Amino acid sequence: MTAHAPNRLAGEASPYLRQHAENPVDWHPWGEEAFEAARERGVPIFLSIGYSTCYWCHVMERESFEDEETAALMNELFVCIKVDREERPDVDDIYITATQIANQGRAGWPLSIWLTPPGAEGADDPGLKPFVCATYLQRDQFRDACRNINHYWTTQREGILDQANRLSTILGEHYKVEANPAPVGPDDVGAAVAFLMERMYDEVNGGFGEAPKFPQPVFLEFLLDAVEHLNDDGYTMRVDEAIRHTLDRMALGGTYDQVGGGFHRYSVDKRWLVPHFEKMLYDNAQLARLYGRAATRYDDRFFERVARDILMYVAREMTDHETGAFYSAQDAEVQQREGLNYLWTPEQFREVLGEEDAKFAAALYGVNQGTNFRDPHHPDEESNVLYMIGRPEAFGEDLGMSGEEVEARERRIDEALYAARQQRPQPALDDKVLTAWNGMMIAALADCARHLDDEVYLDRARRAANYLLTAHRDESGDLIRTGSGSHAVPGYLEDYAMFVDGLLALHLAATASDATELKWLDAAKSLADRAEVLFADPQVPGVYYDTRAGQGDLIVRTRGQHDGAIPAANSMMISNWMTLHEITGDRRYLRRAVDQVGAMSRTIGNREWPISALQSTRGLHRLLQMDESLVEEFASTSERSEQDLPVEIYSDRDRVTVTREAPGEVRIQMRIDEAYHINAHDPGVELMVPLSVDITGGTGVRAVVEYPEGALLEASGVPQEMKDLRVHEGRVELTIRLERTDEAWSGRPLITVTYQACTNEMCLAPMTVELDVAVDGE
Repeated sequence: MTAHAPNRLAGEASPYLRQHAENPVDWHPWGEEAFEAARERGVPIFLSIGYSTCYWCHVMERESFEDEETAALMNELFVCIKVDREERPDVDDIYITATQIANQGRAGWPLSIWLTPPGAEGADDPGLKPFVCATYLQRDQFRDACRNINHYWTTQREGILDQANRLSTILGEHYKVEANPAPVGPDDVGAAVAFLMERMYDEVNGGFGEAPKFPQPVFLEFLLDAVEHLNDDGYTMRVDEAIRHTLDRMALGGTYDQVGGGFHRYSVDKRWLVPHFEKMLYDNAQLARLYGRAATRYDDRFFERVARDILMYVAREMTDHETGAFYSAQDAEVQQREGLNYLWTPEQFREVLGEEDAKFAAALYGVNQGTNFRDPHHPDEESNVLYMIGRPEAFGEDLGMSGEEVEARERRIDEALYAARQQRPQPALDDKVLTAWNGMMIAALADCARHLDDEVYLDRARRAANYLLTAHRDESGDLIRTGSGSHAVPGYLEDYAMFVDGLLALHLAATASDATELKWLDAAKSLADRAEVLFADPQVPGVYYDTRAGQGDLIVRTRGQHDGAIPAANSMMISNWMTLHEITGDRRYLRRAVDQVGAMSRTIGNREWPISALQSTRGLHRLLQMDESLVEEFASTSERSEQDLPVEIYSDRDRVTVTREAPGEVRIQMRIDEAYHINAHDPGVELMVPLSVDITGGTGVRAVVEYPEGALLEASGVPQEMKDLRVHEGRVELTIRLERTDEAWSGRPLITVTYQACTNEMCLAPMTVELDVAVDGE
């Protein structure tokens, strides 16, 4: 590759972006400078999204982005932007979803997206709308795509803009909030268990689904939750066996690094034999936590060993020893060879171990069974991924050795192999410190400290948490995701959710070790409350967005509900609220958990695919074990007919006209069932859903209401935090004044009334009711 002066990515914090700093492509980082360049030139933006351990990202870089001719074409036709998806998950989420929509569900990395430039549809147009979405493109395909897109942009721009607007509208609909919850309950937990066991579980190889096979720790954590409360002893035994068999097969296979500890990303086959070799912090955090929990439940020494070895791997290869924080990932490639660092031949065994130990190790690790790995890009080279023939006690039976004797010899062999392996070229390390992923590792260490009774893990969790609480805060005290100074990325809901989970796990572990350390609980409470302010929808209880309001570089505010490689942040917040309630007894936290389960209920209750939000289903399961009546409000809200609603709304007319000269007026009366009250517009207590009137479905008109003050709630046993709550009982009358605004009249404006009906013991889910009043504009 010809040497080039570094481009704009040279000064970025992300290792992935810096990998591209010497490309001949005139890369920009995501930001205003790039957007303004596209506006001034009037050309599309080419957006490339990837991450440091992505194999095909590296391939596309070598084929296209390091190629002089291809780079010159890109620089001439587009403004080119590079994004690290781990640093900016908000940008990635939008455009991976757009790619799935455009390509019938097919998407992956690297993402290759073409966006409209700001100003394409007028001076106020922010642009950034996707109109062509692709993934990896071979160099000739990529060049053809660049030329064709330029041709259509030059000759048929209106068609491209129409396509971009259509796709953006669909994106907006995808993230649209459904205000009313669906009924959920024990049957939904049972449906998820049955789906995993009857439709996905691989009884031969363990795990779920076919190749490629991922560890899916959330699936297993959910089954560990559910198995403790199944009513059928036979089915309980079957689920227990599925959990143990899956954990065994994963830990014995090549997807687990038998020499150095830690799990690779996934298995390319269904037997857990040959992995895709990258290692991710989030995988190993979840799996250490899972194996530590399973070791306690099943009193299983092998599972304990796996948990400890994962944490040993993280300590020596994924930890910043100056700060105690954790790095993000290790690459799959070494010298452009897939997994080169982890592969062995019989000759290499003999060279490192000598004849006797080499023979023992070859039998233990399957090397004497013939080669099992051939890199498709280097088909003449054959070698072995190491896997264990069986558990140490099973392997030792034919040799007359105990499991402890096998394990002791294996440890000595592994130390020699690891030392030799460290002399080889090593995988590239992505040394980003991400708050969310560090939170997950803190939780794993804290849980393993508690399950395995090991203070060393507790100390490591403390050190990492202290670092994040000081170094990963901005001047106002809010979390940052990664970076510092001008390169600091503000924290997302994911960062708050995962770090709060880690802090709560740390508090519980410290308490279990008889340490009085309230700082972790105090920090968790503070950050959780701040997440409520930054990410919660003020109008719809339980709805949390992934990003902060008002981010001008995003075309839609995303709200992730589905678990992926890590659980959805929304789902983790349910767990956090419940844990906070269990520790503190504060029912405000329980109310937030119930609201979030309600907001996630349509995803939880999707019987066609009941496992897409299993972390949320875990939250539902916890609520049900606490008190089944907590979720009855969802069923009552969904199934109640209009005649049965606790609030009836009557208006004095069915049509109103609004002009600039003459505002319109509608009077309504709300009749509240005697067993209920509704919160006033200014309820006087934070986080209570207020009475409000809004205009939806159109522009050019607004609602102005002088709300009555309401009366203080008078009831016995009202918690102290509710003493200042103002409510309405009986009847409430409102006068709604409709005024024209400076915006053009568009759509079909509807008047909506939002309220939450409560008894003195519980609250129903909030309701938003459309008035049967036509609003006409002139």
